[in-house]
Amino acid sequence: MDNSFFTLFLISNIILSVIFCLIIAIKKGLKKQITVNTQYHISMISLLVLVAPFIPTHYLGINDLINFGASSSILTNTQSAANMTETIFQSGNWQQDFSTSIEQSPYRILDSILFCVWLAGMIIMLLATLISNLRIYKLKKSLKLVDHGELSTLLTTCKEEIGFHKKVVLGYSSLVKSPITFGLLKPVIVLPKDHPILSYDDMRCVLLHELVHCKRKDILINYSLGLSRIVYWFNPLVWYFLKEMKTEMEITCDYTVLKKLDEESQLKYGEVILKFASQAKQSLPLIAASEISSSYTQVKKRIVTIVNFQIESKHQKIKSSLILISVLVIILSSIPSISVLAFNNDKHSFSEQNVVYKDYETIFHNLTGSAVLYDTKIDQYMIYDEDESTTRYAPNSTYKIFSALFALENEIITKEHSKMTWDGTLHKYEKWNQDQDLFSAMKNSTTWYFQQLDQQLGKKKLQTYYEQVGYGSKHISSDISNYWMDGSLKISPVEQIDMLKKLYFNEFSFDHSNIQTVKDSLLLEDSNELRLSGKTGTADLNGENVNGWFIGYVESADNTFFFAVHIKGEKDAGGSDAAKIALSILEKEGIYRSFIQK
Repeated sequence: MDNSFFTLFLISNIILSVIFCLIIAIKKGLKKQITVNTQYHISMISLLVLVAPFIPTHYLGINDLINFGASSSILTNTQSAANMTETIFQSGNWQQDFSTSIEQSPYRILDSILFCVWLAGMIIMLLATLISNLRIYKLKKSLKLVDHGELSTLLTTCKEEIGFHKKVVLGYSSLVKSPITFGLLKPVIVLPKDHPILSYDDMRCVLLHELVHCKRKDILINYSLGLSRIVYWFNPLVWYFLKEMKTEMEITCDYTVLKKLDEESQLKYGEVILKFASQAKQSLPLIAASEISSSYTQVKKRIVTIVNFQIESKHQKIKSSLILISVLVIILSSIPSISVLAFNNDKHSFSEQNVVYKDYETIFHNLTGSAVLYDTKIDQYMIYDEDESTTRYAPNSTYKIFSALFALENEIITKEHSKMTWDGTLHKYEKWNQDQDLFSAMKNSTTWYFQQLDQQLGKKKLQTYYEQVGYGSKHISSDISNYWMDGSLKISPVEQIDMLKKLYFNEFSFDHSNIQTVKDSLLLEDSNELRLSGKTGTADLNGENVNGWFIGYVESADNTFFFAVHIKGEKDAGGSDAAKIALSILEKEGIYRSFIQK
């Protein structure tokens, strides 16, 4: 399964829809057991489900979203070469790249199209919402402040009645046909200029209703509902849920007012609701306002609640609390399953303390990326670009280090018997069109050789090994021929360092001779005093190198320095480019100077 942001967002929508169905079923099934307020509170905490897809389990940089298509849609593989022999090698241009470009698949194109449709829908919804709410501005312009002494006194009395002491602006406008309230910081209650004749008691009901909205900051909830409709414009279940929640908001507001009224006034309150319900509703809904008028269905539910109004019993409150807690547990436990960012698992949590941050910007030029060095002797990391150093990317050909190790551990190959026969399939590079052993395959980064190793090992064992060694995201796709470049298996630069360290010191407790064989296959340069070992990897999208790796280590007589450089760009960001950057950094730090640079 592809794991681009949009694909995972769709999966999240399926999961959150199931959760919403469960919550709706609980509310419907236990309606008589729980209070009106509890139903509304269940809906409020359910909004967390809508936020869940965007809750990161790790910090996510904005570039990850912007570049979602580029970084995760890479279905290409570029193979890098390293000129060396088993134990004796020659200095030379081992940075030569062997790359195979794969065009973007139709599925990826469809995924990108759907993502654009989703964005377009959100933009349209946002514009529609903004346009409709321009009326707020017009309302403010048309507002005539109330200078009626009796009405102002009634407003003060109502505020004291519900314990709301914030300043409220009260005015008339010919642009509204029923009372509305807006303004989160400076509440404004607008009465229709040509309103039906209201008695003192009627107006008291109206003001109490609007003031309860102000006190509870329901405008903020209205904003949340509006934003949810914009993001989930395509999900009818979400729309239904939000519509029901809006009705519950009004019902709980009614309920709060009814508690302040005697029995006669309660009936009067119902009449006021019906009076305004008979008025035409505002032409367009206002996201930033609460309106006393409602749709027919909403008014019907509100009137039924008013007619059946009674103070909740203690027993009902206890049951409601237990049900609310249960729903909250369900929601909180489901968030990790809904989080797109958790699915993506694109960040690695790095907590090492002995870190020195470096500035290699001039070496990286116009490429984005990171460099991580580790000094074994003093147990210290040197890192350029902290955020990028913990961001996971497909390992590309650097995965072949572990593909070889797993094959050796399972005796699919041995150091002495690792030769495989070329099946005659013509590849882009002549060096691939011949029989290979582990050393020539690693040298030429021969993809078909390692694909055969993986095939013989099998997906189940591969998955087990990646989990056992803790390799990055530890997830491989169903197609084991390209899991290392399709975005399922990902690893960050700091994790590459960790993997190399564990390999080098055999913390996996694999057969020592197999570890040594892999080390031998990675050797690039040897000056007798310093030895450079490593592997490059490149992602090639439609003929352009857009992601590059160079990882490895430098051995001296008394120390070993591990390094991992990752770069990304629209072009010229392949493994050979990463190698040049890595070598420049190693030379700058006085660790190693390559034969190539001498």
